[in-house]
Amino acid sequence: MSIFVYTFIGLIVGVLSFLAMPATRLVGLWGGVLLGMAGGTLGGLIGTAIAPNTMYSSINPLGIVLAIVGSLLVSVGLMLVSQRRPVS
Repeated sequence: MSIFVYTFIGLIVGVLSFLAMPATRLVGLWGGVLLGMAGGTLGGLIGTAIAPNTMYSSINPLGIVLAIVGSLLVSVGLMLVSQRRPVS
């Protein structure tokens, strides 16, 4: 059940990143939401790997923080990859 919460946190961060960062506008609103959800799920899974006994049964603050960080990393990663670079 906690993985759904992490995915929902990623959804919220994906919408906020769509509004805040111009690079996520390249993929559109739904693309930004899906990137945020993927980052939130990834962060939650990493939190599950770090503290397996506490993460499966309930929502843990570590998992929430890692879901937010994962969503932001995916969104910022998209921004860094999609920047136009000058051709030498």
